[in-house]
Amino acid sequence: MRALVIGGGIAGLSVASALAERGHAVTLLEAEPALGTHSSARNAQIWLPVDDDATTGPLARRSAARMTALLGEEAAWLRRTGALALVRGETEAAAMARGAARGGVEARPIPMAEARARCPALGPLEDEALEVIGAGVLDPHAMLEALARRARAGGATLRTGARVQEVCLHPRREARLSGGERVAFDALVIAAGAWAGALGAGLGLDAHLVPLRRHLAVLEASPAEAGTIVWRFGDESVYWRPESGGVLVSPCDEVALAPCLPAPADDVAERLVAALRPAAPRWIDAPLRTAWACLRTYAHDRELVLGPDPRLDGVAWVAGLGGRGMTVGVAAGELCARALAGEPLDDESAALLARARPDRAQPSGLCEP
Repeated sequence: MRALVIGGGIAGLSVASALAERGHAVTLLEAEPALGTHSSARNAQIWLPVDDDATTGPLARRSAARMTALLGEEAAWLRRTGALALVRGETEAAAMARGAARGGVEARPIPMAEARARCPALGPLEDEALEVIGAGVLDPHAMLEALARRARAGGATLRTGARVQEVCLHPRREARLSGGERVAFDALVIAAGAWAGALGAGLGLDAHLVPLRRHLAVLEASPAEAGTIVWRFGDESVYWRPESGGVLVSPCDEVALAPCLPAPADDVAERLVAALRPAAPRWIDAPLRTAWACLRTYAHDRELVLGPDPRLDGVAWVAGLGGRGMTVGVAAGELCARALAGEPLDDESAALLARARPDRAQPSGLCEP
């Protein structure tokens, strides 16, 4: 099978490496001059698989196992520091504990006094605090490089600076590049992040994908005051962690944008102040060292878009990874490759693909987180 993978981030490299391992002729096309330029390289590098949903936990566990196998040891891609999670009420705390158990970590309630001892910057919140044992900081560069090496070792061709202008299915299956070159294929995998929806639309396939801009920044603040990874969930979400002698922080904002490499908004400082005022008020006057933005792409129901598309034979997706791409993307790509190659699937794998099937019914608009 000649497989064409469009997109060279964590999703594309994962499916390309898995298909190449299985002996398929793989070509990966990445529009940018380097692999992993967009969301795979512009995230907060946080490993926190605590979502109480059907797909995050199983895919996070599988991703961790595959990355450790590829690199020989877990420490080569993940530094388990632990984390603090803040939620509203016992119901949300119980949901986080369930999600954490599925994701291979443990979330246990602790007194807020203990949370403040670990993170002195915490404000006078009335949230429930949980210690997440097994959370940590991952290394996107190591992950992407390992996947690229495995793909090339299997014979895959990984091309950068190769922008796809159009995908045709008739009279031949081929992608036309911006310079006029044509690349033939038998099977196509759409793994293009924020650009995935437009590629699918060109084939008449709607996966209801929406790219959302999120800001991140590094403050000139004390890493000791941050203490560890801290993520406050709910209507006033914010997260932070120590980083390079300062504090990396995100206001967890979401604004729909067309696919692009987004610049920070003019009001990024105001967004940070609003998010930090209740959670870490001592940082609202901290100097802003640097700020950037990335696009996190979601389907309307906030679930993955994964696997072969029943509406069009030979077309598959690894898309809609949202803010959990580095957590679940490795296993998602491998699962897509297995399904596309027609391998028998275990019950868990079949259930994951059924939950994330590209042609599922979707809400008319983007759901709340």
